[in-house]
Amino acid sequence: MPLLTREDLRHHSRYAWACLAALVTVAAWFWSLDKRDAAMGTAAALVGCLGLILPPRERMPVLPRRLRTIPRSLDATPVLMTLVVSPGYGLNWFYGANPYDEIVHLLNGVLTGLVFAAILRGDGRPHAAGELILAGFLFGLNLGTVWEGFEYVTGLIGDWTDTWTDVALTTFGATLAAAWAAHRARHDASAATAETTPPCLALRDSAAAE
Repeated sequence: MPLLTREDLRHHSRYAWACLAALVTVAAWFWSLDKRDAAMGTAAALVGCLGLILPPRERMPVLPRRLRTIPRSLDATPVLMTLVVSPGYGLNWFYGANPYDEIVHLLNGVLTGLVFAAILRGDGRPHAAGELILAGFLFGLNLGTVWEGFEYVTGLIGDWTDTWTDVALTTFGATLAAAWAAHRARHDASAATAETTPPCLALRDSAAAE
């Protein structure tokens, strides 16, 4: 069997491919502005995103079940994160009196939180809303702390207020994503119950409720 089949491509997210096309445009834009390092960095990130999206993970038994079941609709998340971050480094938007840095941390917290919640739900068992939200909170807190440590080591960090604000925003974003995942899980469970309930029982329950 070929590494990538037509059926594999049918599973892919069109939105993710549209985001990849936008990322190519950003790289070309940086190149036209003579920002060659930013263009090459964006191109390298593009290759990395392709490495996450292209493999047919659904039929790769070597991968854990949690990774194989990540919805294809989330394939756009790493590309969106790159799109959000690229102008910050390419055009120096991270510096100066603007809210760009805060917006990036919040949005990327949401995007990574969505993927983390999908991985948690990938075991196929039901999860309580509180469990998902707490897990999202702890994930965001750890992610934000590790990233700020990286910024400190590499000299990218600002003052102490920038550090705790970034951690708080990343944590808040991941918690929001977990809350949304909990809402979707409850909705999916309700829909599954409705599909498996015989019409006569559903009618009886509806009459009893009235």
